[in-house]
Amino acid sequence: MPLPPPQSLNWPSDRALLLVHGVGNARPGDYDSLFAQLKGILADQVDQYAIYMFLYDQVNNWFATKTQAANGFKALVGALKTELDATALGSAAADFAGDVIWPVLIADAREAIRTAFFEQLHQIKADGIRAGFEAPFQKISIIAHSMGCFHTFETLHAAARRKTQGLAPGTHGFRFENVIFMASPVQLIRTMGGAIHGVIPQPSSLTCVSAPQLSMPSERIITGDVIASAKHTVSITGNLDPVGGHLFGNRLEWAYMNLPEQESKVDQQSQGLNEAQLASLLRQSLSEQDPPQLTVQSPHDWGGYVARHAADLEEWLTV
Repeated sequence: MPLPPPQSLNWPSDRALLLVHGVGNARPGDYDSLFAQLKGILADQVDQYAIYMFLYDQVNNWFATKTQAANGFKALVGALKTELDATALGSAAADFAGDVIWPVLIADAREAIRTAFFEQLHQIKADGIRAGFEAPFQKISIIAHSMGCFHTFETLHAAARRKTQGLAPGTHGFRFENVIFMASPVQLIRTMGGAIHGVIPQPSSLTCVSAPQLSMPSERIITGDVIASAKHTVSITGNLDPVGGHLFGNRLEWAYMNLPEQESKVDQQSQGLNEAQLASLLRQSLSEQDPPQLTVQSPHDWGGYVARHAADLEEWLTV
């Protein structure tokens, strides 16, 4: 399935916002409620923003071809279960996290998404230039959720390295005002990548797996200075969200993304749930993949993160 062409918008000012969703079937209109949330947060400044949604429909094929990675998926969930308590909650968390991050086991789809991400960034940059703002004067922010954090992390690292893309922060002055990761699985993927290295195709092409340590996407320029791709990086997760590195209030250091110099926020999501209830909730709520109507909000829900950080987002995005 060919990827859709990049979205192009008219910039009303020097500001743009890119939203990068997690796993699941994402089509135009699927995130109308999220757009409404963000527009409410931006309030009287919303008309100053071009708001993009990065849709990568090829993700649908991942679920259709999951059996092609069956052995790798079994190894992935098995490795997760060895890190978690042998309880119903630990097992549910392993299955839940495994279902969110398993697409790294399909190299072709992974690379196709990165290519499409590059194309979208090129289009955003071109739209800004068309509006009269050269790259160094464009104020672009990214909000990514779940697996979208992985795609953002990998693409920004690749953009900083591949000078031919024209998106490097030092060489080309293409920098982001904010990159906001919500429920990032980057550290989780790094740990599991080490545990199942033999079944991950082309692991050297994954920065989060092959790098000596996790680092901010950045470029070292000829003077020796290091220019970060983002002026401000935030990692937000919840104390009940295993994808973001927490389980029932406890931080899992092997699963929590903690980049140098990031601003870190951990939401207190306790809703009076006991372990059995949380296990049931995790089994019912797989990211954006057609979630059921739940009486209690999933700890991984994107809209929940946005709602809890409305004041923060207003501050970060409107500076």
